[in-house]
Amino acid sequence: MRSRRDVVGTGLGVLAALSLRGRGAGAALLQPQRRALNGTAASVGCPASGGYPIAVTAPQLTLPDASPTTLVDGLPFMPWYTGDDFHGLEHPAIPPDCFEAGMPEIAEDVDVVVVGGGISGLACAYLLRDHGPVLIEMANQCGGAARGEIWRGVPYSLGNAYVITPDAGTFLEQIYSELGIDAAVRVDSDDAPIELGGEILDGFFDGDGVDPSLLPALKKYREVVSYMANEEYPDIPLPGGDDAWIRELDQRTLKEDLEARMGMEIPPLLAAAVQAYCYSSFAAGWDEISAASGWNFLAAEEFGRWVTPGGNAFMAQRMWETLAAKDEEVPESCRPYHIRGGCRVVDVRPLPFGREMVTYVDPQGECHAIRAKHVVMACPKLFANRILHDLGDRDPAKHEAFSRLEYRAYLVANVLLEAPIKRDFYDIFLLGNGDFPMNEFEAQHRGEVCDMLNSMFTRPAGQAGSSSVLTLYWPLPFDFARWTLLIGTGWRDYASRLAVQVKRMLKMLDVPSTAVRQIRMTRWGHALPIAAPGLIADGTCEELRRPMDDRIWFVQQDNWALPAVENCLLDAKTYTDQIAALL
Repeated sequence: MRSRRDVVGTGLGVLAALSLRGRGAGAALLQPQRRALNGTAASVGCPASGGYPIAVTAPQLTLPDASPTTLVDGLPFMPWYTGDDFHGLEHPAIPPDCFEAGMPEIAEDVDVVVVGGGISGLACAYLLRDHGPVLIEMANQCGGAARGEIWRGVPYSLGNAYVITPDAGTFLEQIYSELGIDAAVRVDSDDAPIELGGEILDGFFDGDGVDPSLLPALKKYREVVSYMANEEYPDIPLPGGDDAWIRELDQRTLKEDLEARMGMEIPPLLAAAVQAYCYSSFAAGWDEISAASGWNFLAAEEFGRWVTPGGNAFMAQRMWETLAAKDEEVPESCRPYHIRGGCRVVDVRPLPFGREMVTYVDPQGECHAIRAKHVVMACPKLFANRILHDLGDRDPAKHEAFSRLEYRAYLVANVLLEAPIKRDFYDIFLLGNGDFPMNEFEAQHRGEVCDMLNSMFTRPAGQAGSSSVLTLYWPLPFDFARWTLLIGTGWRDYASRLAVQVKRMLKMLDVPSTAVRQIRMTRWGHALPIAAPGLIADGTCEELRRPMDDRIWFVQQDNWALPAVENCLLDAKTYTDQIAALL
Protein backbone atom coordinates (compact mmCIF):
# COMPACT_ATOMS: atom_id res chain seq x y z
CA MET A 1 0.00 0.00 0.00
CA ARG A 2 1.21 3.54 -0.72
CA SER A 3 2.19 5.50 2.37
CA ARG A 4 1.62 8.86 0.64
CA ARG A 5 -1.63 10.53 1.66
CA ASP A 6 -3.19 13.56 0.03
CA VAL A 7 -5.04 16.18 2.05
CA VAL A 8 -7.50 16.22 -0.84
CA GLY A 9 -8.22 12.50 -0.48
CA THR A 10 -11.88 12.35 0.51
CA GLY A 11 -14.97 14.25 1.54
CA LEU A 12 -14.82 18.03 2.01
CA GLY A 13 -11.12 17.96 1.25
CA VAL A 14 -12.00 17.31 -2.38
CA LEU A 15 -14.24 20.34 -2.59
CA ALA A 16 -11.60 22.45 -0.89
CA ALA A 17 -8.99 21.34 -3.40
CA LEU A 18 -11.30 22.09 -6.28
CA SER A 19 -11.98 25.57 -4.98
CA LEU A 20 -8.23 26.22 -4.68
CA ARG A 21 -7.74 25.23 -8.30
CA GLY A 22 -10.37 27.69 -9.43
CA ARG A 23 -13.09 27.54 -12.04
CA GLY A 24 -11.57 24.86 -14.30
CA ALA A 25 -11.55 21.89 -11.95
CA GLY A 26 -14.72 22.85 -10.12
CA ALA A 27 -16.62 23.28 -13.35
CA ALA A 28 -15.35 19.90 -14.54
CA LEU A 29 -16.77 18.18 -11.48
CA LEU A 30 -20.18 19.78 -11.74
CA GLN A 31 -20.47 19.89 -15.53
CA PRO A 32 -18.44 17.10 -17.05
CA GLN A 33 -17.49 17.51 -20.69
CA ARG A 34 -18.86 14.11 -21.68
CA ARG A 35 -21.78 12.39 -20.00
CA ALA A 36 -23.00 8.86 -20.62
CA LEU A 37 -26.68 8.86 -21.58
CA ASN A 38 -28.79 5.72 -22.04
CA GLY A 39 -25.81 3.56 -22.81
CA THR A 40 -24.25 5.93 -25.36
CA ALA A 41 -21.92 8.90 -25.07
CA ALA A 42 -23.11 12.37 -25.98
CA SER A 43 -20.33 14.56 -27.32
CA VAL A 44 -20.01 17.78 -25.33
CA GLY A 45 -16.41 18.70 -25.94
CA CYS A 46 -15.57 14.98 -26.09
CA PRO A 47 -12.12 14.81 -24.45
CA ALA A 48 -9.75 12.26 -25.92
CA SER A 49 -9.69 9.01 -23.97
CA GLY A 50 -6.06 8.34 -24.93
CA GLY A 51 -6.60 4.62 -25.50
CA TYR A 52 -5.30 2.61 -28.42
CA PRO A 53 -7.57 2.21 -31.46
CA ILE A 54 -10.17 -0.32 -30.48
CA ALA A 55 -9.12 -2.90 -33.08
CA VAL A 56 -5.73 -3.16 -31.33
CA THR A 57 -7.38 -4.33 -28.12
CA ALA A 58 -8.91 -7.55 -29.49
CA PRO A 59 -8.11 -10.61 -27.33
CA GLN A 60 -7.15 -12.70 -30.37
CA LEU A 61 -4.17 -11.49 -32.39
CA THR A 62 -3.58 -12.72 -35.94
CA LEU A 63 0.13 -13.32 -36.51
CA PRO A 64 2.01 -12.64 -39.72
CA ASP A 65 3.25 -15.78 -41.43
CA ALA A 66 6.84 -14.90 -40.57
CA SER A 67 8.26 -13.13 -37.52
CA PRO A 68 11.74 -12.68 -36.00
CA THR A 69 13.31 -15.81 -34.52
CA THR A 70 16.43 -16.85 -32.68
CA LEU A 71 17.82 -20.37 -32.53
CA VAL A 72 18.06 -22.11 -29.17
CA ASP A 73 19.48 -25.63 -29.27
CA GLY A 74 18.59 -25.83 -32.93
CA LEU A 75 14.94 -24.78 -32.54
CA PRO A 76 13.55 -21.38 -33.65
CA PHE A 77 12.18 -19.25 -30.78
CA MET A 78 10.54 -15.86 -30.71
CA PRO A 79 13.29 -13.75 -29.08
CA TRP A 80 11.26 -12.69 -25.99
CA TYR A 81 8.03 -13.33 -24.13
CA THR A 82 4.48 -12.35 -24.93
CA GLY A 83 1.98 -11.95 -22.06
CA ASP A 84 2.76 -9.68 -19.11
CA ASP A 85 5.05 -6.88 -20.21
CA PHE A 86 4.92 -4.27 -17.47
CA HIS A 87 7.88 -3.34 -15.32
CA GLY A 88 8.56 -5.76 -12.50
CA LEU A 89 5.36 -7.66 -13.34
CA GLU A 90 3.82 -5.57 -10.57
CA HIS A 91 1.45 -2.65 -10.90
CA PRO A 92 3.66 0.43 -11.41
CA ALA A 93 3.66 3.23 -8.85
CA ILE A 94 1.36 6.18 -9.40
CA PRO A 95 2.99 8.79 -11.64
CA PRO A 96 3.45 11.80 -9.37
CA ASP A 97 2.37 14.28 -12.05
CA CYS A 98 -1.25 13.07 -11.85
CA PHE A 99 -1.61 14.58 -8.37
CA GLU A 100 1.37 16.88 -7.78
CA ALA A 101 -0.66 19.95 -8.78
CA GLY A 102 -3.75 18.81 -6.88
CA MET A 103 -6.73 16.89 -8.18
CA PRO A 104 -6.73 16.00 -11.87
CA GLU A 105 -9.45 17.66 -13.91
CA ILE A 106 -12.49 15.43 -14.24
CA ALA A 107 -13.49 15.34 -17.88
CA GLU A 108 -16.14 12.62 -17.93
CA ASP A 109 -19.13 11.43 -15.94
CA VAL A 110 -20.19 7.80 -16.43
CA ASP A 111 -22.33 5.17 -14.75
CA VAL A 112 -19.75 2.36 -14.62
CA VAL A 113 -15.99 2.07 -14.93
CA VAL A 114 -14.53 -1.44 -15.15
CA VAL A 115 -10.88 -1.69 -14.12
CA GLY A 116 -9.26 -4.62 -15.95
CA GLY A 117 -10.10 -6.25 -19.26
CA GLY A 118 -9.59 -9.94 -18.56
CA ILE A 119 -12.48 -12.41 -18.57
CA SER A 120 -13.86 -10.86 -15.36
CA GLY A 121 -13.80 -7.30 -16.68
CA LEU A 122 -15.10 -8.25 -20.10
CA ALA A 123 -17.93 -10.24 -18.51
CA CYS A 124 -18.93 -7.32 -16.26
CA ALA A 125 -18.86 -4.82 -19.13
CA TYR A 126 -20.73 -7.27 -21.35
CA LEU A 127 -23.48 -7.80 -18.77
CA LEU A 128 -23.73 -4.03 -18.19
CA ARG A 129 -23.48 -3.13 -21.88
CA ASP A 130 -26.78 -1.23 -21.84
CA HIS A 131 -25.40 1.14 -19.18
CA GLY A 132 -22.53 2.54 -21.24
CA PRO A 133 -19.62 0.96 -19.33
CA VAL A 134 -16.06 2.21 -19.76
CA LEU A 135 -13.55 -0.63 -19.57
CA ILE A 136 -9.92 0.33 -18.89
CA GLU A 137 -7.21 -2.26 -19.56
CA MET A 138 -3.51 -1.83 -18.79
CA ALA A 139 -2.31 -4.13 -21.60
CA ASN A 140 -2.73 -3.34 -25.27
CA GLN A 141 -5.06 -6.32 -25.66
CA CYS A 142 -8.04 -7.35 -23.60
CA GLY A 143 -8.52 -10.91 -22.42
CA GLY A 144 -5.94 -11.15 -19.64
CA ALA A 145 -4.81 -14.76 -19.33
CA ALA A 146 -7.55 -15.68 -21.83
CA ARG A 147 -5.73 -14.02 -24.71
CA GLY A 148 -4.96 -15.96 -27.84
CA GLU A 149 -3.27 -15.86 -31.21
CA ILE A 150 -4.11 -17.13 -34.69
CA TRP A 151 -1.41 -18.50 -36.97
CA ARG A 152 -2.21 -19.70 -40.47
CA GLY A 153 -5.85 -19.96 -39.49
CA VAL A 154 -5.10 -22.00 -36.38
CA PRO A 155 -6.35 -20.32 -33.17
CA TYR A 156 -4.59 -21.22 -29.94
CA SER A 157 -4.52 -20.08 -26.33
CA LEU A 158 -1.89 -18.10 -24.47
CA GLY A 159 -3.44 -19.06 -21.13
CA ASN A 160 -6.62 -20.72 -19.88
CA ALA A 161 -8.16 -23.08 -22.35
CA TYR A 162 -11.46 -24.71 -21.36
CA VAL A 163 -14.54 -24.64 -19.13
CA ILE A 164 -16.43 -27.44 -17.42
CA THR A 165 -19.64 -28.63 -19.08
CA PRO A 166 -22.36 -26.38 -17.59
CA ASP A 167 -25.45 -27.70 -15.84
CA ALA A 168 -28.66 -27.37 -17.85
CA GLY A 169 -30.72 -24.28 -17.11
CA THR A 170 -27.95 -22.38 -15.35
CA PHE A 171 -26.58 -18.92 -15.98
CA LEU A 172 -23.37 -20.46 -17.31
CA GLU A 173 -25.28 -22.43 -19.93
CA GLN A 174 -27.18 -19.28 -20.87
CA ILE A 175 -24.15 -17.04 -21.35
CA TYR A 176 -22.23 -19.74 -23.22
CA SER A 177 -25.19 -19.97 -25.58
CA GLU A 178 -25.36 -16.17 -26.00
CA LEU A 179 -21.68 -16.10 -26.92
CA GLY A 180 -21.97 -18.99 -29.36
CA ILE A 181 -19.69 -21.24 -27.34
CA ASP A 182 -22.14 -24.14 -27.38
CA ALA A 183 -22.11 -24.14 -31.18
CA ALA A 184 -18.31 -24.11 -31.45
CA VAL A 185 -17.41 -26.46 -28.64
CA ARG A 186 -16.01 -29.95 -28.72
CA VAL A 187 -16.48 -31.89 -25.49
CA ASP A 188 -13.52 -33.75 -24.03
CA SER A 189 -15.10 -36.35 -21.76
CA ASP A 190 -12.29 -38.90 -21.54
CA ASP A 191 -9.51 -39.19 -18.98
CA ALA A 192 -6.46 -37.29 -20.12
CA PRO A 193 -3.69 -39.63 -21.31
CA ILE A 194 -0.53 -39.80 -19.22
CA GLU A 195 2.99 -39.78 -20.65
CA LEU A 196 5.32 -42.03 -18.72
CA GLY A 197 8.84 -42.87 -19.79
CA GLY A 198 8.22 -41.50 -23.28
CA GLU A 199 5.10 -43.61 -23.84
CA ILE A 200 1.54 -42.24 -23.97
CA LEU A 201 -0.84 -44.27 -21.82
CA ASP A 202 -4.49 -43.66 -22.73
CA GLY A 203 -5.87 -45.75 -19.87
CA PHE A 204 -3.46 -44.89 -17.08
CA PHE A 205 -6.19 -44.49 -14.46
CA ASP A 206 -7.69 -47.81 -15.52
CA GLY A 207 -4.33 -49.50 -15.03
CA ASP A 208 -3.18 -49.73 -18.64
CA GLY A 209 0.60 -49.83 -18.95
CA VAL A 210 1.31 -49.66 -15.19
CA ASP A 211 2.67 -52.12 -12.67
CA PRO A 212 -0.17 -54.36 -11.37
CA SER A 213 0.74 -53.39 -7.81
CA LEU A 214 -0.69 -49.95 -8.55
CA LEU A 215 -4.14 -51.24 -9.51
CA PRO A 216 -5.78 -51.25 -6.01
CA ALA A 217 -4.77 -47.63 -5.43
CA LEU A 218 -5.99 -46.55 -8.87
CA LYS A 219 -9.33 -48.28 -8.30
CA LYS A 220 -9.79 -46.61 -4.92
CA TYR A 221 -8.79 -43.25 -6.35
CA ARG A 222 -11.41 -43.55 -9.11
CA GLU A 223 -14.05 -44.41 -6.50
CA VAL A 224 -13.18 -41.36 -4.39
CA VAL A 225 -13.19 -38.98 -7.37
CA SER A 226 -16.55 -40.33 -8.55
CA TYR A 227 -18.00 -39.97 -5.05
CA MET A 228 -16.81 -36.35 -4.78
CA ALA A 229 -18.25 -35.54 -8.20
CA ASN A 230 -21.66 -37.10 -7.65
CA GLU A 231 -22.33 -37.12 -3.92
CA GLU A 232 -20.30 -34.47 -2.13
CA TYR A 233 -19.23 -31.90 -4.70
CA PRO A 234 -18.02 -28.64 -3.04
CA ASP A 235 -19.63 -25.78 -4.96
CA ILE A 236 -17.58 -22.58 -5.12
CA PRO A 237 -18.89 -19.85 -4.95
CA LEU A 238 -20.52 -21.15 -1.80
CA PRO A 239 -24.11 -22.15 -2.51
CA GLY A 240 -25.52 -20.69 0.70
CA GLY A 241 -27.57 -22.65 3.16
CA ASP A 242 -25.75 -25.62 4.64
CA ASP A 243 -22.21 -24.94 3.52
CA ALA A 244 -20.51 -25.66 6.86
CA TRP A 245 -19.17 -28.95 5.46
CA ILE A 246 -17.44 -27.08 2.61
CA ARG A 247 -15.84 -24.69 5.10
CA GLU A 248 -14.66 -27.66 7.13
CA LEU A 249 -13.27 -29.30 3.98
CA ASP A 250 -11.46 -26.05 3.19
CA GLN A 251 -9.42 -26.30 6.37
CA ARG A 252 -7.61 -29.42 5.14
CA THR A 253 -5.17 -29.75 2.30
CA LEU A 254 -6.11 -31.84 -0.72
CA LYS A 255 -3.30 -34.26 0.13
CA GLU A 256 -4.60 -34.78 3.68
CA ASP A 257 -8.18 -35.27 2.52
CA LEU A 258 -7.30 -37.64 -0.32
CA GLU A 259 -5.14 -39.79 1.93
CA ALA A 260 -7.93 -39.97 4.51
CA ARG A 261 -10.60 -40.89 1.96
CA MET A 262 -8.47 -43.54 0.26
CA GLY A 263 -7.43 -45.03 3.59
CA MET A 264 -4.10 -46.18 2.25
CA GLU A 265 -0.64 -44.94 1.52
CA ILE A 266 -0.77 -43.30 -1.91
CA PRO A 267 1.83 -44.82 -4.24
CA PRO A 268 4.43 -42.36 -5.62
CA LEU A 269 3.29 -42.67 -9.23
CA LEU A 270 -0.35 -41.87 -8.41
CA ALA A 271 0.82 -39.03 -6.17
CA ALA A 272 2.86 -37.71 -9.10
CA ALA A 273 -0.19 -37.76 -11.39
CA VAL A 274 -2.27 -35.82 -8.84
CA GLN A 275 0.60 -33.39 -8.30
CA ALA A 276 0.93 -32.79 -12.06
CA TYR A 277 -2.76 -31.89 -12.20
CA CYS A 278 -2.45 -29.54 -9.20
CA TYR A 279 0.65 -27.83 -10.58
CA SER A 280 -1.00 -27.37 -13.96
CA SER A 281 -4.32 -26.09 -12.56
CA PHE A 282 -3.20 -24.21 -9.43
CA ALA A 283 0.57 -23.62 -9.78
CA ALA A 284 0.67 -25.10 -6.29
CA GLY A 285 1.06 -28.59 -4.86
CA TRP A 286 -1.57 -30.91 -3.43
CA ASP A 287 -0.16 -30.19 0.01
CA GLU A 288 -0.53 -26.41 -0.49
CA ILE A 289 -4.11 -26.10 -1.69
CA SER A 290 -7.40 -26.44 0.13
CA ALA A 291 -9.26 -29.72 -0.21
CA ALA A 292 -12.43 -27.77 -1.06
CA SER A 293 -10.69 -25.97 -3.92
CA GLY A 294 -8.88 -29.10 -5.06
CA TRP A 295 -12.03 -31.21 -5.26
CA ASN A 296 -13.92 -28.36 -6.90
CA PHE A 297 -11.48 -28.79 -9.79
CA LEU A 298 -10.60 -32.49 -9.75
CA ALA A 299 -14.14 -33.80 -9.38
CA ALA A 300 -15.53 -31.36 -11.95
CA GLU A 301 -13.38 -32.99 -14.62
CA GLU A 302 -15.78 -35.94 -14.41
CA PHE A 303 -18.45 -33.80 -16.10
CA GLY A 304 -16.34 -33.22 -19.22
CA ARG A 305 -14.54 -30.19 -20.58
CA TRP A 306 -15.90 -27.76 -23.16
CA VAL A 307 -13.13 -26.78 -25.56
CA THR A 308 -13.51 -24.01 -28.13
CA PRO A 309 -11.10 -23.00 -30.93
CA GLY A 310 -8.35 -20.95 -29.33
CA GLY A 311 -9.37 -21.94 -25.80
CA ASN A 312 -11.04 -19.30 -23.66
CA ALA A 313 -9.77 -16.57 -25.98
CA PHE A 314 -12.84 -17.54 -28.01
CA MET A 315 -15.07 -16.42 -25.14
CA ALA A 316 -13.06 -13.25 -24.54
CA GLN A 317 -13.20 -12.37 -28.23
CA ARG A 318 -16.98 -12.76 -28.38
CA MET A 319 -17.54 -10.48 -25.39
CA TRP A 320 -15.03 -7.99 -26.78
CA GLU A 321 -16.80 -7.91 -30.15
CA THR A 322 -20.10 -6.99 -28.47
CA LEU A 323 -18.46 -4.15 -26.54
CA ALA A 324 -16.45 -2.94 -29.51
CA ALA A 325 -19.67 -2.68 -31.51
CA LYS A 326 -21.01 -0.28 -28.86
CA ASP A 327 -18.41 2.25 -29.99
CA GLU A 328 -20.29 2.53 -33.28
CA GLU A 329 -23.01 4.28 -31.26
CA VAL A 330 -20.74 7.14 -30.19
CA PRO A 331 -19.34 9.95 -32.37
CA GLU A 332 -16.13 8.97 -34.10
CA SER A 333 -14.26 11.76 -32.34
CA CYS A 334 -15.10 10.12 -28.98
CA ARG A 335 -13.57 6.74 -29.84
CA PRO A 336 -12.25 4.60 -28.31
CA TYR A 337 -14.85 4.99 -25.62
CA HIS A 338 -16.11 1.72 -24.20
CA ILE A 339 -12.75 -0.11 -24.37
CA ARG A 340 -9.55 1.80 -23.56
CA GLY A 341 -6.50 -0.36 -24.06
CA GLY A 342 -2.97 0.51 -23.02
CA CYS A 343 -4.35 2.61 -20.17
CA ARG A 344 -3.60 1.79 -16.54
CA VAL A 345 -5.76 2.91 -13.68
CA VAL A 346 -3.55 4.35 -10.95
CA ASP A 347 -6.02 5.70 -8.41
CA VAL A 348 -9.64 5.26 -7.31
CA ARG A 349 -10.91 7.52 -4.53
CA PRO A 350 -14.26 8.68 -3.17
CA LEU A 351 -15.91 11.95 -4.20
CA PRO A 352 -18.84 13.75 -2.60
CA PHE A 353 -22.40 12.75 -3.39
CA GLY A 354 -21.68 9.03 -3.61
CA ARG A 355 -19.30 9.04 -6.55
CA GLU A 356 -15.79 7.72 -7.20
CA MET A 357 -12.97 9.35 -9.15
CA VAL A 358 -11.00 6.99 -11.38
CA THR A 359 -7.63 8.28 -12.59
CA TYR A 360 -5.73 6.53 -15.35
CA VAL A 361 -2.63 7.12 -17.46
CA ASP A 362 -2.76 6.61 -21.23
CA PRO A 363 0.05 5.25 -23.43
CA GLN A 364 1.39 8.77 -23.95
CA GLY A 365 1.71 9.32 -20.20
CA GLU A 366 -1.25 11.70 -20.01
CA CYS A 367 -3.49 11.56 -16.93
CA HIS A 368 -7.26 11.31 -17.23
CA ALA A 369 -9.94 11.43 -14.54
CA ILE A 370 -13.50 10.08 -14.67
CA ARG A 371 -16.31 10.50 -12.19
CA ALA A 372 -18.30 7.26 -11.86
CA LYS A 373 -21.33 6.01 -9.97
CA HIS A 374 -19.87 2.50 -9.81
CA VAL A 375 -16.39 1.04 -10.20
CA VAL A 376 -15.81 -2.68 -10.80
CA MET A 377 -12.34 -3.76 -9.73
CA ALA A 378 -11.83 -6.64 -12.15
CA CYS A 379 -8.07 -6.72 -11.60
CA PRO A 380 -6.07 -8.91 -9.20
CA LYS A 381 -6.27 -7.84 -5.57
CA LEU A 382 -2.53 -7.16 -5.48
CA PHE A 383 -3.26 -4.35 -7.98
CA ALA A 384 -6.48 -3.22 -6.30
CA ASN A 385 -4.61 -2.89 -3.00
CA ARG A 386 -2.45 -0.21 -4.61
CA ILE A 387 -5.08 1.46 -6.77
CA LEU A 388 -7.74 2.04 -4.09
CA HIS A 389 -6.68 5.25 -2.40
CA ASP A 390 -5.65 4.80 1.24
CA LEU A 391 -7.46 1.49 1.45
CA GLY A 392 -5.88 0.74 4.82
CA ASP A 393 -7.77 3.69 6.32
CA ARG A 394 -10.90 3.51 4.21
CA ASP A 395 -11.51 -0.22 4.72
CA PRO A 396 -8.94 -1.89 7.02
CA ALA A 397 -10.63 -5.31 6.93
CA LYS A 398 -10.54 -5.45 3.15
CA HIS A 399 -6.94 -4.24 3.05
CA GLU A 400 -6.00 -7.03 5.45
CA ALA A 401 -7.86 -9.64 3.37
CA PHE A 402 -6.11 -8.44 0.20
CA SER A 403 -2.76 -8.77 1.90
CA ARG A 404 -3.39 -12.45 2.70
CA LEU A 405 -3.45 -13.51 -0.94
CA GLU A 406 -0.38 -14.91 -2.62
CA TYR A 407 0.14 -15.48 -6.33
CA ARG A 408 2.22 -17.78 -8.49
CA ALA A 409 3.80 -17.27 -11.90
CA TYR A 410 3.32 -19.37 -15.01
CA LEU A 411 4.83 -19.99 -18.44
CA VAL A 412 2.84 -21.06 -21.49
CA ALA A 413 4.60 -22.01 -24.72
CA ASN A 414 3.08 -22.49 -28.16
CA VAL A 415 4.89 -24.59 -30.72
CA LEU A 416 3.92 -23.59 -34.27
CA LEU A 417 4.30 -26.60 -36.56
CA GLU A 418 4.41 -26.89 -40.31
CA ALA A 419 3.02 -30.40 -40.04
CA PRO A 420 -0.23 -31.98 -38.85
CA ILE A 421 -0.65 -33.65 -35.46
CA LYS A 422 -1.96 -37.09 -36.39
CA ARG A 423 -2.97 -38.23 -32.93
CA ASP A 424 -6.44 -37.07 -31.86
CA PHE A 425 -6.15 -35.85 -28.28
CA TYR A 426 -6.88 -32.75 -26.26
CA ASP A 427 -4.55 -32.94 -23.28
CA ILE A 428 -1.65 -35.18 -22.25
CA PHE A 429 -0.13 -34.94 -18.77
CA LEU A 430 3.62 -35.43 -18.70
CA LEU A 431 5.20 -37.42 -15.88
CA GLY A 432 8.55 -38.10 -17.58
CA ASN A 433 10.20 -41.01 -15.84
CA GLY A 434 7.76 -40.75 -12.92
CA ASP A 435 10.20 -38.90 -10.67
CA PHE A 436 7.94 -35.85 -10.56
CA PRO A 437 8.66 -32.73 -8.41
CA MET A 438 6.71 -32.99 -5.17
CA ASN A 439 7.72 -29.73 -3.41
CA GLU A 440 8.81 -26.16 -4.12
CA PHE A 441 12.53 -26.94 -4.03
CA GLU A 442 12.21 -29.77 -6.53
CA ALA A 443 9.88 -27.72 -8.75
CA GLN A 444 12.36 -24.86 -8.80
CA HIS A 445 15.33 -26.99 -9.80
CA ARG A 446 13.83 -29.60 -12.08
CA GLY A 447 10.29 -28.54 -12.85
CA GLU A 448 9.17 -28.91 -16.45
CA VAL A 449 6.10 -28.63 -18.66
CA CYS A 450 3.22 -30.49 -16.96
CA ASP A 451 0.89 -30.99 -19.87
CA MET A 452 0.51 -30.34 -23.56
CA LEU A 453 -2.66 -29.43 -25.42
CA ASN A 454 -3.50 -30.07 -29.03
CA SER A 455 -4.86 -26.81 -30.43
CA MET A 456 -6.29 -28.77 -33.38
CA PHE A 457 -8.66 -30.70 -31.08
CA THR A 458 -11.71 -28.65 -32.09
CA ARG A 459 -11.03 -28.81 -35.82
CA PRO A 460 -13.55 -31.07 -37.64
CA ALA A 461 -12.31 -34.46 -38.81
CA GLY A 462 -10.77 -34.29 -42.25
CA GLN A 463 -9.77 -30.64 -41.83
CA ALA A 464 -6.45 -31.14 -40.09
CA GLY A 465 -4.56 -29.01 -42.60
CA SER A 466 -0.81 -28.78 -42.99
CA SER A 467 -0.18 -26.55 -39.94
CA SER A 468 -0.82 -27.20 -36.26
CA VAL A 469 0.02 -25.87 -32.80
CA LEU A 470 0.93 -27.52 -29.50
CA THR A 471 0.22 -25.49 -26.35
CA LEU A 472 2.50 -26.34 -23.42
CA TYR A 473 1.79 -25.48 -19.77
CA TRP A 474 4.76 -24.91 -17.48
CA PRO A 475 3.66 -23.88 -13.97
CA LEU A 476 6.26 -22.22 -11.74
CA PRO A 477 5.16 -23.32 -8.25
CA PHE A 478 7.82 -21.55 -6.20
CA ASP A 479 7.47 -18.16 -4.59
CA PHE A 480 10.09 -16.07 -6.39
CA ALA A 481 9.43 -17.49 -9.86
CA ARG A 482 8.09 -14.14 -11.04
CA TRP A 483 11.53 -12.64 -10.81
CA THR A 484 13.05 -15.37 -12.98
CA LEU A 485 10.77 -14.16 -15.77
CA LEU A 486 12.14 -10.61 -15.67
CA ILE A 487 15.73 -11.07 -16.73
CA GLY A 488 17.23 -11.93 -20.09
CA THR A 489 19.25 -14.80 -18.68
CA GLY A 490 16.01 -16.22 -17.31
CA TRP A 491 14.46 -16.23 -20.78
CA ARG A 492 17.49 -18.02 -22.23
CA ASP A 493 17.44 -20.60 -19.44
CA TYR A 494 13.74 -21.35 -19.90
CA ALA A 495 14.13 -21.53 -23.69
CA SER A 496 17.07 -23.98 -23.41
CA ARG A 497 15.17 -26.20 -20.97
CA LEU A 498 12.06 -26.04 -23.13
CA ALA A 499 13.91 -26.98 -26.32
CA VAL A 500 14.92 -30.33 -24.82
CA GLN A 501 11.35 -31.03 -23.80
CA VAL A 502 9.85 -30.02 -27.14
CA LYS A 503 12.12 -32.44 -28.99
CA ARG A 504 10.98 -35.25 -26.67
CA MET A 505 7.29 -34.39 -27.14
CA LEU A 506 7.56 -34.21 -30.91
CA LYS A 507 9.21 -37.62 -30.96
CA MET A 508 6.27 -39.03 -28.97
CA LEU A 509 3.85 -37.56 -31.49
CA ASP A 510 5.90 -38.65 -34.51
CA VAL A 511 6.42 -35.06 -35.68
CA PRO A 512 9.92 -34.11 -36.95
CA SER A 513 11.77 -31.27 -35.19
CA THR A 514 12.29 -29.71 -38.60
CA ALA A 515 8.55 -28.95 -38.67
CA VAL A 516 8.89 -26.33 -35.90
CA ARG A 517 8.32 -22.88 -37.40
CA GLN A 518 8.56 -21.01 -34.11
CA ILE A 519 8.23 -21.52 -30.35
CA ARG A 520 6.54 -18.61 -28.57
CA MET A 521 6.80 -18.31 -24.78
CA THR A 522 4.18 -16.36 -22.82
CA ARG A 523 4.86 -15.22 -19.26
CA TRP A 524 2.27 -14.56 -16.59
CA GLY A 525 3.79 -12.97 -13.51
CA HIS A 526 0.78 -13.26 -11.19
CA ALA A 527 -1.28 -15.82 -13.06
CA LEU A 528 -2.87 -17.78 -10.24
CA PRO A 529 -3.86 -17.00 -6.66
CA ILE A 530 -2.83 -19.78 -4.30
CA ALA A 531 -5.96 -21.58 -3.12
CA ALA A 532 -4.57 -21.95 0.38
CA PRO A 533 -6.47 -23.82 3.10
CA GLY A 534 -8.66 -21.67 5.33
CA LEU A 535 -9.33 -18.72 3.02
CA ILE A 536 -12.93 -19.82 2.51
CA ALA A 537 -13.40 -21.26 5.99
CA ASP A 538 -12.34 -18.14 7.89
CA GLY A 539 -14.35 -15.71 5.74
CA THR A 540 -11.38 -14.17 3.90
CA CYS A 541 -12.92 -14.86 0.50
CA GLU A 542 -16.21 -13.27 1.51
CA GLU A 543 -14.22 -10.24 2.66
CA LEU A 544 -12.31 -10.15 -0.63
CA ARG A 545 -15.50 -9.93 -2.67
CA ARG A 546 -17.57 -7.71 -0.35
CA PRO A 547 -18.57 -4.45 -2.11
CA MET A 548 -17.49 -1.12 -0.66
CA ASP A 549 -20.16 1.53 -0.07
CA ASP A 550 -22.37 0.01 -2.80
CA ARG A 551 -20.07 1.78 -5.26
CA ILE A 552 -16.93 -0.35 -5.56
CA TRP A 553 -17.36 -3.96 -6.60
CA PHE A 554 -14.88 -6.81 -6.87
CA VAL A 555 -14.99 -9.44 -9.60
CA GLN A 556 -11.91 -11.52 -10.34
CA GLN A 557 -10.78 -15.14 -10.09
CA ASP A 558 -9.03 -14.31 -6.81
CA ASN A 559 -12.38 -13.48 -5.15
CA TRP A 560 -12.35 -17.15 -4.15
CA ALA A 561 -8.59 -17.70 -4.53
CA LEU A 562 -9.60 -20.12 -7.24
CA PRO A 563 -8.31 -19.91 -10.84
CA ALA A 564 -11.63 -20.74 -12.50
CA VAL A 565 -13.32 -18.91 -15.37
CA GLU A 566 -16.68 -20.11 -14.03
CA ASN A 567 -16.11 -18.19 -10.79
CA CYS A 568 -15.31 -15.03 -12.73
CA LEU A 569 -18.58 -15.33 -14.64
CA LEU A 570 -20.73 -16.20 -11.63
CA ASP A 571 -19.46 -13.30 -9.54
CA ALA A 572 -19.83 -11.00 -12.56
CA LYS A 573 -23.49 -12.00 -12.75
CA THR A 574 -24.03 -11.55 -9.00
CA TYR A 575 -22.62 -8.04 -8.82
CA THR A 576 -23.69 -6.64 -12.18
CA ASP A 577 -27.28 -7.54 -11.25
CA GLN A 578 -26.84 -5.45 -8.10
CA ILE A 579 -25.23 -2.59 -9.99
CA ALA A 580 -27.98 -2.55 -12.61
CA ALA A 581 -30.62 -2.42 -9.88
CA LEU A 582 -28.95 0.68 -8.41
CA LEU A 583 -28.62 2.57 -11.71
